Amino acid sequence: MRRSYQDYAVKKNRPRAEETPSLKVNIKYGSLESTCEGSADEVLKFVFNFIKDVYPDYEIVKALTLTVNLEQLLRKLEGIIAFLPKGRPVILKATEELTDSELLLTYLVAAYAGNQMGMAEDENLSMADLLEKTGKPAGTVAGRLSELVGELYVERVGRGKYRITAYGVKEFMNEVLPKLEEAQ
Repeated sequence: MRRSYQDYAVKKNRPRAEETPSLKVNIKYGSLESTCEGSADEVLKFVFNFIKDVYPDYEIVKALTLTVNLEQLLRKLEGIIAFLPKGRPVILKATEELTDSELLLTYLVAAYAGNQMGMAEDENLSMADLLEKTGKPAGTVAGRLSELVGELYVERVGRGKYRITAYGVKEFMNEVLPKLEEAQ
């Protein structure tokens, strides 16, 4: 370790006109432990610096790891997907121009987003769920799911349940979302 982290409190020199709640994070890595308190931006910078110092290869690992930027995804879904009070997703745009695979990805992304927002209990959709939502024949849905699993966009979890992967979300955002944004 290059340096030892001690408890760290972020303080501003100027008083704030509007007091915002502070964020407090405690990090423990092996025998090293540190606490940081401040605004979300300040704490996030501290966490990244801590990880960078403690785990120098983090930048390389981070660059090679495909993750979902949830905030970006949710902002892009605004006006395209909405959620009913009990968490059921509704696609607000016309989906006729989407391929069967793209439609399946859309519903799986909606399930993922609903789960991440705490509106849906599960990010997995069963074959029956997908048949109901898409209105497609069972053979079509099964065939497209098999292809999506093979392309690593979707993974099968348990018996007859499926969920979107980070790679699938990336594909959705790059290929499907632009079509939905243009739809009426």
